[in-house]
Amino acid sequence: MDTVQATIVYSRALTEAKNELLDLSSQVEALLKRKAQLEAVIANLAPLIPQANPTLNFPKQDIPVVATTLPPQPIWKSILLSINGKGDGFTVKDALQGLERIGRPIESPNRFQIVRAVLTKKTENFKQIGPGVFAIKGNEKEVPSEEKTS
Repeated sequence: MDTVQATIVYSRALTEAKNELLDLSSQVEALLKRKAQLEAVIANLAPLIPQANPTLNFPKQDIPVVATTLPPQPIWKSILLSINGKGDGFTVKDALQGLERIGRPIESPNRFQIVRAVLTKKTENFKQIGPGVFAIKGNEKEVPSEEKTS
């Protein structure tokens, strides 16, 4: 009888343990599902909140400050620098692109008119060699004249 009673007790304990394990497993599944939902919410909402302090704090380094801009100078000198080596001729658009390239963009809605006025008024530096085409004085390509054969 003792072994029969022990078997019954062990059977009940085993059944209760299996039932509790099933119950805990379903609870774990529910908790894991909820955990995944909360992680998704956090990942989606965190970037929407501005942070007072950035999360990546890089150590401040002493970097020597070097002036990267040229000293102030007239527009015509900047055009000469930017067009240097441009070949036969250049347009107002070429001059504006050159100014941007050397870090001297003209921040005005009238930048085309400003550059055109500089190119036409600074006759000691620029020469108009065609409609809308300019050259740096001394670099302009002369229009070949008809040679007379004698």
